This record gives sequence, structure tokens and C-alpha cells, in this order.
Amino acid sequence: MRNKKCSVNILLLGILGLLLLAPALLSAQTAAELERILETPYVTKSQAAQFIVASTFGPADISEDAALQFVITRGWLPRKTTTDVLISMGTLSYLTMKAFDLRGGLMYSIVPGPRYAFRAMVNRSFIEGASDPAMKVSGERFLIILGNVLDAAGGDE
Repeated sequence: MRNKKCSVNILLLGILGLLLLAPALLSAQTAAELERILETPYVTKSQAAQFIVASTFGPADISEDAALQFVITRGWLPRKTTTDVLISMGTLSYLTMKAFDLRGGLMYSIVPGPRYAFRAMVNRSFIEGASDPAMKVSGERFLIILGNVLDAAGGDE
């Protein structure tokens, strides 16, 4: 009986230890993901989908493939999109506006798509500096744009 009680106590102590360590382990994973994106010369559609889905819908540890399928099923990216396709500024703008349910201008309301989503993102200062809708997005620039959107969404969006 005594051995059984000790085993239960050790098990409970182990579970408590894991629960206390879980936030540290998750933040380390997130930091590693941020570091990986920062070092990426150009972001793929699946990488962008992963960060955007994790930022808006959770869970934070969603895989690139699962996030890509999520945005494809919602119609935010074409069905034929594969994981290794680089994302353009226009496509990133459209994906971001859809995921965060952002309103665009008159033309975006009439003809929603990457072109007018890009214009709306520039007008709202989410995208800064020289850019065009066809431009590929670096990891650093992607995180800056996502940060700008998250800052606005946290405020009065």
C-alpha cells in the first residue's frame, strides 16, 4: 500500500512539473519559429498561413500544412496552392485582410482580391516603404506587417 501511495505522489509531482514547464517550452518553440522566419529570405504561403492562423484562430502550435489547408478551405488561397510557393505582397495582403476580417476601400468591397487588398493595407499603413503587389515578402518584412496588423487589431479594430 505504501509503494502505491509513493507512486501516485511521484506521478502527481511529475504532472505538476510538466504543467509548470509547459509555458516555457511553448515560448521556446515560438521563439525558434520567429527566429526561423526572420532568417528566411522569402516567406512561403504555408509559412504565412501558419503565423496568421496561429495569430487569429489558434492553436499556436499549428503545423504549416494544417494552416495552409485551413486557409484553402476558407477560400483565402487557391485550392492548387502548395507548401513551397513564395507569397507575394498582394496575396499576403488578401490573406491578412480575410483572416483578420479587415475592411478595405470601395474597390476592395466591389472586387475583393490581392490587388485591392494590397492598396488597402498600404493606405492603412500596415505595409510601409517601397513595395508592389507582385513583390515577394522577406521574413523580416512579413513579421513587421503582421505586427502592424496585430497592433491595430488590439486597439480599436
